[in-house]
Amino acid sequence: MKRSIHKIQKIIFIVIFCLFGFYSAFAQLESSKIKDGTVSDGADKARSGAILELESNTKGMLISRLTTKQRNAIPVGNLSDGLFIFNTTTGCFDYWSVIQSVWLSICGTPPPAVANIATAQCAQIIANGTYKEGEALVPANYMTIPVTVTQPGTYTISASTTNGYYFNTNGTFPSAGSYILNLPGTGTPNKGYVLGDNGDVVSVILNGITTPCSPYIFVEKANVDFAINCASISSHGDYFIGIPLTNDNKLTLDVNVTSIGFWSMSTNTVNGYSFSGTGKFTTTGLQTVELLGTGAPVASGLNSFNLSSNAETFVGASCSNIPLTVAPVGYTIDCAVATQNGVYMQDVALSSTNKITLPVNVTATGQTTITTNTANGISFTSGLIDLATLGEQNVTLVGLGKPIAGGTTDLIVSGTPGIVGTCALKVVIAGQPTTYTTNCSEITTSGTYAPGIAMNGANTMTVPVNVSYVGAYTINTNTVNGISFSATGTFVTTGAQNVVMTANGVPTSGGSFTYAITANSTNGGATCNKSISFVFRTMRVLGLGTGMYQPGTATTVQAAKAILALGSNFGPTGTVQIQKLEIVNGGNNDGSGLRNLINNNIDIIVIGYNYTPNAASILILNDFVKNKKGVIIHSQENDASGAANLINTICDSSVSVSGSGSTYTNPILNVSDPLLDGPFGNIRGLHLGSDVNNSYYVTGLPENVTTLSTQNGSASKIFAFKHNTLGYVYIGDAGWMAGTAANTSTTTWPAKISGAGLVQSKAYNGGVTVYNSMMYGNAMAWAIKYAQENIDPNYLIP
Repeated sequence: MKRSIHKIQKIIFIVIFCLFGFYSAFAQLESSKIKDGTVSDGADKARSGAILELESNTKGMLISRLTTKQRNAIPVGNLSDGLFIFNTTTGCFDYWSVIQSVWLSICGTPPPAVANIATAQCAQIIANGTYKEGEALVPANYMTIPVTVTQPGTYTISASTTNGYYFNTNGTFPSAGSYILNLPGTGTPNKGYVLGDNGDVVSVILNGITTPCSPYIFVEKANVDFAINCASISSHGDYFIGIPLTNDNKLTLDVNVTSIGFWSMSTNTVNGYSFSGTGKFTTTGLQTVELLGTGAPVASGLNSFNLSSNAETFVGASCSNIPLTVAPVGYTIDCAVATQNGVYMQDVALSSTNKITLPVNVTATGQTTITTNTANGISFTSGLIDLATLGEQNVTLVGLGKPIAGGTTDLIVSGTPGIVGTCALKVVIAGQPTTYTTNCSEITTSGTYAPGIAMNGANTMTVPVNVSYVGAYTINTNTVNGISFSATGTFVTTGAQNVVMTANGVPTSGGSFTYAITANSTNGGATCNKSISFVFRTMRVLGLGTGMYQPGTATTVQAAKAILALGSNFGPTGTVQIQKLEIVNGGNNDGSGLRNLINNNIDIIVIGYNYTPNAASILILNDFVKNKKGVIIHSQENDASGAANLINTICDSSVSVSGSGSTYTNPILNVSDPLLDGPFGNIRGLHLGSDVNNSYYVTGLPENVTTLSTQNGSASKIFAFKHNTLGYVYIGDAGWMAGTAANTSTTTWPAKISGAGLVQSKAYNGGVTVYNSMMYGNAMAWAIKYAQENIDPNYLIP
């Protein structure tokens, strides 16, 4: 105990001494304290009683590190008492002791001794006792070895043979000098020798160093004799590459024992494994023995062994060419439960992350390569692998190549060598998302686009695209001016093709509107813009009659023509957006003349004062309304029977038309109708004025018409009505659309306009305001829309 305390005290002293010497620059300070960045700053002194203090939260003190050889090479003159090192050979701190003149370890154990066996001492090595084949060593079997020690310390010494036995001991030499060591023997000699042989050579090792001494030990041969029945040799167990042999791997053979005693038999080592056995025959006669296998086969195939034994009689004591087969690699595979790892996508090269985990059942170990065929541009392989264990396990196949297409790829798995059968493997490849570009400059539209007219199948936008990857597509536009375009479908081929989008909705106004076209292509395709002009097509208006009462003969300062001719009323950017109104003067044409005029693409007919159609013209006008689906705005006041005939023919009715000789202000009914509530104003519940003193009214109207105005407020006298389904309107005054900007009469020309031709109301008979010009504008707006939607441009009146 006192010695241990003395050691610790010395160690502390040595550490302080070394540090003090290392930091001699601080010798003039009262004390020294060294800090690093892991502790707070400050000029603190060392703790009381310490001449030097180190402080860190992350670091320690590191001193010189030497091997034992390097330590021992320090010159004697440099060995100061307490010299301190870390010995990397022993893993301990050592310090030099002057008193003992030796390096001591703080681990509490002395260092290995310095000792040797001189060559002259080899002859003094003695193997005590007798040694006999097959008989275990006893205490009398020990070896005496002389040793010369030059530095005390620990020692380990062994004397070994290759014949199943050895000698060893260990301890501590307390001081230098000469020692005789007795090494007890262990083991059983497996082989004996005949007289005259040297016997077993012995290798002597002291403290890990092989000495120059190689004494011999003679082992007496056992007096056993037997004959081996080579034909009876039989192998047992299964033999696989790399699998260590077990007790099941053995050879059995019959022998005929003629002299009892210890026996040993062994084969040579072939392909990494061998067989051997020992025992003692206690009776003579036929017996069966077992030779157990050791080692592990290196390769598959047929091996041939030779067997030798310790039998006294050479003849019959050995056998040759003993056959034994190591199984070649063999395994089965199960694709049904294989798992696919990694991300697989069309046209993306496989990498090391694209793997197939394939269950296999190894029936015989060995090296093999498992592969698939190449399909859809890809394949998988394990490379050369070593199936080193038996039973179920997983093999990883790594993918190669680049998938050409998406979908399920069928692969056939095979292996060389050793696979039993093949199996089908399914690998799922994700298709590339639909990718295409759009050709913005070539986008076209078809159909007509007019305010208030619902889109139909003819309203399309065709977008040229170039498809890189097929798949589902969606192309659409934003909603502008009440309509949008869209198309969905699936690209089944790559390359240039067209996508036709269909319009939906009802345009709310005219003008030019731009549509942004977007596509679901993964590369963004292209965001295109396409402008569409919303206007009614050019309409041809036929005026029948004379003077200022129909647009064909009126001047540009008279309401019947001025309202239609003003672009801000009817034009591409007007109140009614239309490309153009072409006004045709039909005068008083009847019969074939009228038919020819109408067949020249007339859309709307305005009948004014002084036009009284004959019977042939009535049929033509009826055909125009019912079959060509054109529009007639009919005003007539000087032929009651003719007016009734045209009304009844078109309306399939039997109305009566009568005249009156007064100037009236005719109330407008409060009904919902585009003639009363249109782009030129809401005139429901207001009044229309009759011109001068000659107006007609209608009685006995059928249910297929809507009353718009009554004469002078008499409910039974209809001043104006409109057919519910056909393009036909009747107003009972042929001058109802007559008017100018300057006229202020309260009994004539009720359709007042501005100097430019804008519609205006007019103070009229009895102080009532009339709205004829608004009614005229609304009627023309309705007629344009009706003709755009309904007229058959290919129909010709016969």
